Amino acid sequence: MVGEIESPHISRRFGLVQQATRSPSGQLRQDLQETGWDGESPVTVISDGEPALPNLVRYAVGGPVHHILDWWHISMRVKHVENAVKGLLQAKDFPDIPVLFERPAERLRWYLWHGKVRTTTTNRRWLMTDCKRLCRDDPEVREAATLIQARCRELYTYLANNMDSLTDYGKPYRNGLPTSSSRTEGCMDDIGNTRMGKRRRMRWSPTGAHHVAVVWVAVLDGRLTSEYR
Repeated sequence: MVGEIESPHISRRFGLVQQATRSPSGQLRQDLQETGWDGESPVTVISDGEPALPNLVRYAVGGPVHHILDWWHISMRVKHVENAVKGLLQAKDFPDIPVLFERPAERLRWYLWHGKVRTTTTNRRWLMTDCKRLCRDDPEVREAATLIQARCRELYTYLANNMDSLTDYGKPYRNGLPTSSSRTEGCMDDIGNTRMGKRRRMRWSPTGAHHVAVVWVAVLDGRLTSEYR
């Protein structure tokens, strides 16, 4: 598990393998304290919806945390809908009025950004209804329309599974607060791919992977001291 802790004055990466450390929450709590957390201030977690990170932070702070579903992962799923719609519009015998299908993803993204989840659901249903009607047409159009329906269902499932973590993303954005973990995605690549991925793939034990993660975040942050050497 890797990520980045951001406070008003400092940011710090963290990396650990839960099976390889006696107290994962204790290690994360120490990382939080070293970025200035006083033990009482509220903590916000941005994640892709997997419960592991929010749960770990809850244990670390000893109480509830504010969990936000990562905007980048939402936007990518809307992008999948958008790409499927483009495929329909490019179908040779597309029989419908193109303007009805030109901007559905843009509308979905706008409503989600502003926290209007119910309106998003309504628009998604309209799009799926239109596609269901097109499924009676020629095979190419039917295949493209079926793909849009599948992408819409994937988006719905993702949002429904994380309903409590959806928010009005515009508010924190206007206040200069993060709404996405995209900045941390690079951190994950830096840590995970250095020894455990891509061209230099190696098998590591949980303990070995944990030590690599701990040392490498210290290197990336410029915190490598004699205690790690």
